[in-house]
Amino acid sequence: MFNFLKSQRRLTIFYLSSVIEKLNIQATDGELGGVRDLYFDDQYWTVRYLVVDTRKWLPGKKVLLSPISFDHVDMENNTVNVFATKETVKNAPHQLDDAPVSKQTEQHLANYYGWPTYWSGLGLGAWGGYDNPYAFGDAYNNGLIQNNVSADDLGDDHLRSTNHIKGDFTGYRIEALDGEIGHVSDFAIDETNWKIEYLVVETRNWLLGEFVLIATGWVKEINWEDKKVLINLTKEQVKQGAELDPDSNRPIIRHDEEQVYASTRKQNIE
Repeated sequence: MFNFLKSQRRLTIFYLSSVIEKLNIQATDGELGGVRDLYFDDQYWTVRYLVVDTRKWLPGKKVLLSPISFDHVDMENNTVNVFATKETVKNAPHQLDDAPVSKQTEQHLANYYGWPTYWSGLGLGAWGGYDNPYAFGDAYNNGLIQNNVSADDLGDDHLRSTNHIKGDFTGYRIEALDGEIGHVSDFAIDETNWKIEYLVVETRNWLLGEFVLIATGWVKEINWEDKKVLINLTKEQVKQGAELDPDSNRPIIRHDEEQVYASTRKQNIE
């Protein structure tokens, strides 16, 4: 199974959500636990939290850690290193395991850890007008932004679980403009800004190929009730897109990303 996808054009690593879920969380003074899930917001397709399994350390509770708190991801040692001690995480306002994550909970976490809230900042966008969570955190630490929006004034939450959407048997079905084309198998996440750039779609029951990439920009709607992802592509456009072999350990290269978009440009011209 490939551990990451890499674009030669941008020299960007794309982490697969299934690989991130195999990583351990390393605090400044020892191991915290392992990643169990990822929460992303369906407005900006950006990962907001890793859900950490503390392995009987805090039974019945979720440990949520934001990319803002990450020192770095060490794929060679299978760890995510965070700027926090085990005691700091232990005393954080944790969430009950089966309860939804409200904006009030996010606000409490931000206040406790000293994180900027991603819905604050100088402008709109995934990270308050900044390119990535690291630049956003630096701006906050340097007093360039402040958390000036109350969670009580915010609308509905947009947090979703990657595990809820992907899977061999439970993955949401992909609905093209002219019919079903596969189901969500995985997510490809930009390691710089933690944005989900591509859905990895398994198509073996519809096409001769097995896995293709679909850019999240093509997602028209997610039907949560019917567990479907509706996209602005035809089945033929998906068929002509970039295929992946999960067992080849081959990274995505510039040609692959160009192929993702080439089929849509060709059909639009015709």
